[in-house]
Amino acid sequence: MMAQYLRLKADHPSTLLFYRMGDFYELFWDDAEKAARLLEITLTRRGQSAGEPVVMAGIPFHSLETYLARLIKLGESVAICEQVGDPASSKGPVERKVVRVVTPGTLTDSELLSDKSESVLLAVHAGPRATCGLAWLSVTQGVLQLAQCPADELRAWIVRIAPSELLHSADVTPAFEQSLQELQRQWPALAQTGAGARLSLALRPAWAFDPALGERKLCAQLQVAGLAAWGAQDLPQAHAAASALLDYAEHTQGRALANLCQLRVARPQELIELPATTRRNLELTQTLRGESAPTLFSLLDSCQTGMGSRQLKRWLLEPPRDRAPARQRLQAIGILRAGLHEPLRLALKGASDVERISARIALRQARPRELVGLVQTLERAAALSAALQQGLQAVAVQPATLLGELARELEPPAGCAALLQAALLPEPAALVRDGGVINHGFDADLDELRAIQDNCDDFLLALEARERERTGISNLRVQYNKVHGFYIEVTTSGLDRVPDDYRRRQTLKNAERFITPELKAFEDKALSAQERALAREKWLYEGLLDQLQAHVQALGSLARALASLDALCALAERSLTLNWCEPQFALEPCIEIRAGRHPVVEARMAETGSGNFIPNDTVLGAKARLQIITGPNMGGKSTYMRQVAVIALLASMGSYVPAQSCRLGPLDAIHTRIGAADDLANAQSTFMLEMTEAAQILHAATPHSLVLMDEIGRGTSTFDGLALASAIASHLHDKVKAFTLFATHYFELTEFPASHRHALNVHVSAAESQGRDIVFLHQIEPGPASRSYGVQVARLAGVPAAVVQQARHALEALEAHSASATAQVDLFAPPPAADTPEPSRVELALAAVDPDVLSPREALEQLYLLKKLQTQA
Repeated sequence: MMAQYLRLKADHPSTLLFYRMGDFYELFWDDAEKAARLLEITLTRRGQSAGEPVVMAGIPFHSLETYLARLIKLGESVAICEQVGDPASSKGPVERKVVRVVTPGTLTDSELLSDKSESVLLAVHAGPRATCGLAWLSVTQGVLQLAQCPADELRAWIVRIAPSELLHSADVTPAFEQSLQELQRQWPALAQTGAGARLSLALRPAWAFDPALGERKLCAQLQVAGLAAWGAQDLPQAHAAASALLDYAEHTQGRALANLCQLRVARPQELIELPATTRRNLELTQTLRGESAPTLFSLLDSCQTGMGSRQLKRWLLEPPRDRAPARQRLQAIGILRAGLHEPLRLALKGASDVERISARIALRQARPRELVGLVQTLERAAALSAALQQGLQAVAVQPATLLGELARELEPPAGCAALLQAALLPEPAALVRDGGVINHGFDADLDELRAIQDNCDDFLLALEARERERTGISNLRVQYNKVHGFYIEVTTSGLDRVPDDYRRRQTLKNAERFITPELKAFEDKALSAQERALAREKWLYEGLLDQLQAHVQALGSLARALASLDALCALAERSLTLNWCEPQFALEPCIEIRAGRHPVVEARMAETGSGNFIPNDTVLGAKARLQIITGPNMGGKSTYMRQVAVIALLASMGSYVPAQSCRLGPLDAIHTRIGAADDLANAQSTFMLEMTEAAQILHAATPHSLVLMDEIGRGTSTFDGLALASAIASHLHDKVKAFTLFATHYFELTEFPASHRHALNVHVSAAESQGRDIVFLHQIEPGPASRSYGVQVARLAGVPAAVVQQARHALEALEAHSASATAQVDLFAPPPAADTPEPSRVELALAAVDPDVLSPREALEQLYLLKKLQTQA
């Protein structure tokens, strides 16, 4: 057995091997020690192999999913090894083989996956000329994506894709491998995929990353002759990554991915760029504390299904630059708002996750109860399709709209539901191995075998009655157990009346158990029928999965339609519940928001009863591209800036927005520099981190970008910070020309609009009462703030009164000194053309001297003259 185990383990050296032995999965040696540490299970030693005790640990087979979930969360991979041979006919150990490999990036089981997120597998290939190829997929989604990028952009791509597992070649350069390991170490802070997020790295052989092989594999997977239809024919590095990706996916699942039938080429110019800092600062899917709520996604997500939630998250994190998809979604939401969304949401509630079930059908891993849930969801889909078509007819909408397309795609594949209803019991067992899955009347042979089992009790009762009458033993019993099979039990008092044809099977303390030829013949028949019925059910179930393969692609399309409809209905419900408006799109660059609100802050205030949110206008266009925002801390500057970005993002994804009106021009990116915190793990101070992020924005932003800059320059000395803040503002205004919201406490920057015609001052208003308490009005008003109210905010924060009083006295003295100081330095004046100062009188006089024509006396006189000029200077 150990020899068999070691052969299997050799094929999976870096993977925990769960080796099936009876009712347990066992692990041995290093695997056992690792599992005992990670799972807190008992480590034992039993027997010997090669003269050493066999170290082992095990888990019950029925608890597999629980332990798998814990290991996957820790970033581990597990190979599941099952018995595939027949114990009755096997000589030596029963034949075993690895039937699947469960890894963080290839999960399909609902028990191991969150309803609202995907498990993504990414392969990366470092090609020549500093070009990298990427290929990624979610096994349950059935879409493979390709991309190529410069090597210096790879990190940003990986963070945006947010894979659970990353494949790379074993022969990459040490520097490349080190960069991936560094990324893995920083992943929890970067990924925005939930608490405890990990990035698992997996090495693959170099030969797996072959461009020509990858292109052939892609064509074979899509059943096409070439990739030109997707614009994917000239991406050799991506083809190499796809080669390793498909090979690994097939290796882990034990078969080709039949549900993988779509290809997309991801190009950066097609999506609005949302860097990791923007996703974090806007709290799109995670709060700054790493929690899943309250976030923009948690507020939007009122979906009825996991499919809808995942689709909604994709729309939020991948908004297209092209406005056509957003316009289609907005039109659909407008139709649904007319009362159609409520019955549709009611019909969607409780629907099964068709996307994941269809993937598990393709992989022949679907369980009986999942298929029964699929039948019920197919019935719902048919009803949804009819209701949607009727609703569209009632409002006289053309069928070519997005909702019209969804109505057609919601029609179930012909014959699929009928096949499942005929084949499966309405309430089947959880697993095929338990029997009780295939429906009555589906297979005559199975019905016959079941009839034998069903008649078993009647036969035993009749036999017991006959034997009592024949022997005169009144307490004789005919029984069955799994160890000894069928038997006749007679107590000690009746043993003298036992007939000669009884054969002793077992002796107990107060009784004897016997078997008769008649009972033995029935036992053979009954037990054989039970085993044959179970084998027949397994065979019929495998055949059912084979028949369902023809419907996999249609089920995938239906799943995507259900997900999109659910997401649209959720957006319609949110727009009505939260009083949002439909945004309008413009061709010229502009951001015009009237009475805009921050949706998450507003919802939080309503939930806690802490007052009403104060709406604000934002108008940015050709004549006003940069706002200098001043005002007190806690006054609402950051909330105002974030709400502008959130509204722009919601509009771009095709959602209604929290405003009275919104008009939005072209947008290619949202960049943010908000917050201050030392990155101690990477030895970066607040200021270094701030400057790094600012540098990235200055290099990446364009005239069609939205930039949020909050308190830039505060991590260093006042003069350094002020100088940098003024220079960055000037560069954004003069060179980049991006729409910029620039919040600052440097009042010197309020002079910026005076010399920059496309900039303007605004401030968040506040008032100070006679008792010197501050009241935040949260209203954005034109012009600069009159003061910062820092001392008053300190008082609100609970700083001791004596400290506050001393600070106020110092502030008054500083303000008095400032008022008598000389005029302010022109911070926005361009630097001089050259760094050389004007020549002095001494230098000018010296330049006029020609020593070759001077007499000794004249030379002495010139020297005295130069000395005099130096003294006067």
